[in-house]
Amino acid sequence: MMGLSLRGISLAVAGGMAMLVAACTTAPVQTFPDVTWRHLSPIEFSAGPIEKVAAYGVPAANDLQPDLPFNLGRMAMNWPDDRLETAGTSDILRYSVTDASITTEDLQTKGGISGMFTDDQSQKVNLKVGAKLELLTQDGTQKAEISAVVERSRTLSESMSVAEREKAIYDETAALLMDLDRELGKQIHKNMGRYILN
Repeated sequence: MMGLSLRGISLAVAGGMAMLVAACTTAPVQTFPDVTWRHLSPIEFSAGPIEKVAAYGVPAANDLQPDLPFNLGRMAMNWPDDRLETAGTSDILRYSVTDASITTEDLQTKGGISGMFTDDQSQKVNLKVGAKLELLTQDGTQKAEISAVVERSRTLSESMSVAEREKAIYDETAALLMDLDRELGKQIHKNMGRYILN
């Protein structure tokens, strides 16, 4: 029986390594655009500089954000860039994100034979974001303040892929941030209207 030549052995090894690398290759990570409010008209305040404060702290142990390709808190911090303008005085607008969480809880699913033929909702995702807007004089005296907290939740089926789960959570996050914008706008016009120029 004829043995393999050195060249044949090298090719076999190279082919095996190529298959191993291909087997270990993971699917590309999804990317999601930041939620923006550029399509909306900005609210113009009689004020000067705008300060932004991330006051929502460290994510809880069951917060999904460290494992998601987008971040609720970071996107919420962008809100005043799109929605606020200032002119006329040296007063300070301070915008703080006070809460930003995407937590999860497992739901009970069917076991046994019946469970094999049922696509149960296996996980509930709870989303929450809160923000505060203050108008301050240069020496820090508060002239006005409003705040808003909005929440959403949705369930995920056990048959969903990782990509489908991420897309579902992103869509809910985008809707949540639009809810925040509506609530902040309502509070601003109700309680800070005398400081608005438009």
